[in-house]
Amino acid sequence: MSKQKQLTVRVNEDLYEMAKYKCHEQFGIGLSPLIKVFLKAFVSQGGVGFYIGDEDLCNLFRKWLIKKRMNKDKKGGSHIAGPFLKDLYDI
Repeated sequence: MSKQKQLTVRVNEDLYEMAKYKCHEQFGIGLSPLIKVFLKAFVSQGGVGFYIGDEDLCNLFRKWLIKKRMNKDKKGGSHIAGPFLKDLYDI
């Protein structure tokens, strides 16, 4: 068996309970397998590797990623306007 690491993610209680409920009720799985699938898609595919929600959320997420890439490539200077991570959580 391969060596494993543990990942700790802090989320608010409501989000945790809603995600746990949806995983169990709709797919019959726990949160751990879902997170493992997302991480595998993320590292094995170009970009994020999976589709994010409805069109509004998908577009906002794409704009946020573009902003993050531009800020990374810029290395200093003025801040680039665009959506914030909290905007993704607010949708």
